[in-house]
Amino acid sequence: MSIGTQALQVTGKHIWIWCAALFCALLSWAETTQAEYSSFDAGAILEEDIYRYPLKGDWMFAWDRFLTPEEAVTAFKEQSLPSKAVPSNWFGTVPSAEDNPHDHGIASYVAPLTLPEIPNSDLVLHVGEIHDAYRLIWVPLDAPEDAVEIATRGNLAGPELVAHRNLRHSLPFSGDGLLLVHVRKSMFDWGGITLAPYVATADKEGFAFYVKSMIGGITIGALLLIMLRNGMLYLSGLRDVAAGVLAMITMMIIVRAVAVENMVEMLFGTQWHATRMRIEVGLVAVMSSWTFRMLEVLFPRPMPQIVRLPIHIGAHLIGLATLLVPLHNVSDMLILAQIIALISFIPGGVHIVSALRTHSNEARLLAISAALCLAAGLNDIYASNSDNYNVHLIPVSVVVLVMFLSQVIGNRAALAIARSDLLEQEKEQLERAHDDAVHMARHDHLTGLLNRQSFDHYWAQSWLDSIENQTPLTVVLFDIDHFKSINDNHGHPIGDAVLKSLAERLTSCNLRKSDRLCRYGGEEFALILPNSTQRDGEAMAERLRKAIAANPLHASDPEITVTCSFGVASTDLCNEKSAEGLLTRADEALYAAKANGRNCVFSPRGASQKAAA
Repeated sequence: MSIGTQALQVTGKHIWIWCAALFCALLSWAETTQAEYSSFDAGAILEEDIYRYPLKGDWMFAWDRFLTPEEAVTAFKEQSLPSKAVPSNWFGTVPSAEDNPHDHGIASYVAPLTLPEIPNSDLVLHVGEIHDAYRLIWVPLDAPEDAVEIATRGNLAGPELVAHRNLRHSLPFSGDGLLLVHVRKSMFDWGGITLAPYVATADKEGFAFYVKSMIGGITIGALLLIMLRNGMLYLSGLRDVAAGVLAMITMMIIVRAVAVENMVEMLFGTQWHATRMRIEVGLVAVMSSWTFRMLEVLFPRPMPQIVRLPIHIGAHLIGLATLLVPLHNVSDMLILAQIIALISFIPGGVHIVSALRTHSNEARLLAISAALCLAAGLNDIYASNSDNYNVHLIPVSVVVLVMFLSQVIGNRAALAIARSDLLEQEKEQLERAHDDAVHMARHDHLTGLLNRQSFDHYWAQSWLDSIENQTPLTVVLFDIDHFKSINDNHGHPIGDAVLKSLAERLTSCNLRKSDRLCRYGGEEFALILPNSTQRDGEAMAERLRKAIAANPLHASDPEITVTCSFGVASTDLCNEKSAEGLLTRADEALYAAKANGRNCVFSPRGASQKAAA
C-alpha cells in the first residue's frame, strides 16, 4: 500500500469522525433548544413609547391534554415540555394519526409572564385569534393552587362552538406567574394560537379600540358610498360595465371586511363561524377574477381566451368549492385562492403596463394607488412585527384604491355624458335640418303654402280616404284675375308681393286642420276639402272670394285690390271615377267663372253667384 493511499484512508476516517461529532452536537443542541422558552415581562408597557406588549416567542406546548395549574408549574420548573412558536399553526407539527389527518384535538400552551403593578389602571389581555376554542388561566408561580380562570370562549368539549376573535380580557394580577391556555381545534386545519396575544393597559387599549372602530366605520361608510355611486352609474342610461364591476368588487370588500372583523359571529352567534370562514376564503378568489375583469374593461387590450377564461372560470369554481368542501379542506382552498389571485395579477399587470405605455391618465392613477397599497402592505408587515408601532394602513389604502378607481370610472362617465350630449345636439341639428329640408320640399318658398308636389300627394290620399270611408270630397281651384297685367304694370317684384300677401290672407280665414291650401302653379291656387259636399265647397269658396275682394292687399304703395275666380267640384255632384276627372271638372268650372266675368264662384252645374261689381 502506498503512502498516498494510507494518507487518504486516515483522512477519510477523520472526516467520518468529525461528521459523527457534528451530528451529535446538533442533536444535543436540538434537545437543549427544545426546552428553551421565552419569558415575558409586561412591565415594558410602563415605558412611554410602548403601549402593547406582544407575547410573541416560544411557549411551552403539551399536545393532546389540558395541563392543570400544578402540572404547568412543574413542567416549567423541570423544563420538560417541548416548545412551540407563537403565533403559529400546529397543523402538521404535532404527532399525527391515520384516523386524524387534520390534527384535530386539544393542547396546552404555557408562557412565563411577569405582570407589573399599575396604579389607576387595569391590565388587559388582547386575544387576537385562537382556533377554535380556548380557556385562559393565570397561575401564580409560587402558588399554583390559587390559579384563576380568566375567560373561556367556545366549547372545549362537546358540540363544536368556536371562540370570538379580537377579544379583551381583564388581568387584575401582578407578579410572576404562568399564562396557561387550553385550546381545542375541531373544524379547520388552522389550529392553536395563530395570532399572538398582547398585554396592554385598559385606558390605552380602549382608546386604540375606539380609533380602530371609528376608522372601520368610516371605511365601511366610504365603501358603501362608492358602491352606491358606481351601482347607480351602471343602472343609469350609461350602462358602464366598469362601474358595475367596481360596485361588485366594493360589495365583496365590504362583505369580507365584515367577515374578517368578527361581526358575523357577534351579530348572529358563533355557529356562523364556519360560514363566515368559507365566505372570507372564497371571496379571495372571486375578487381576484372581478379585479382582472375591471382591468380588462378599463384598459382594453386583446387577450387570448385561453388566458382569460381559465382565470375567470377557475376563480369562481374555487369560490364555489369553498362553500361546499368539508371544513378541514377550507385551508387548502385558501392556498388555491391565493394562487389564482397571483396568476390573475400577471395578465392584469400586462393591461396596466400597456395602458401606461399609451400615457393613459387612468393607468397612472391606478399605478399610484397600487403603489400606495404595496407601501401600506409593507407598513402593516412592519407594524405586525413591531412592539411600539401599531399603525395599520391596509384598510385605508384599500379605500384609497377604490376611490381612485371610482374617480377613473367617474371621469369615464362624465366623458360619456359629454359625448352623449354632443351626439344629442348633433342629432337635434340633423333633425332640424331634415325638417327644414322636408318643409322646403313640400312648401312653396314664396308664399309658404303647400306646393304642387304636396298637392298631388294629399289629393291622391284624400281620394283614397273618400272611397274607403264613403265620404264626400270637394276641391276648389281659383286664380287671381288679370294677374298678368299686375306684373306688366307694376313689375314682377310687386307681383310676388301680391302672391305673398294673398297667401297670408287666405291662411287667416280659419280653415279646418284637415283642409289643404296649396299653390297650384303661377297665380293659381287649390283647396282640398275632405268630408265636404258641393254646397260646403261653394260656401267656402264664396267666403274666400269675399275676404279677398273686401280689402286691398298690402303689397305696394298705393295698395292693390285683387279679385279671384273660383271653380268647385265635389264627388257628391260629379259622378267621376278618378281623382284626375274630378280635378278636371273643377278646372272647367274655373274657366266658366272667368268666362262669366270673373270674381265669382262656379260649379259644374252652373254659377252659384252672380258677378260682383
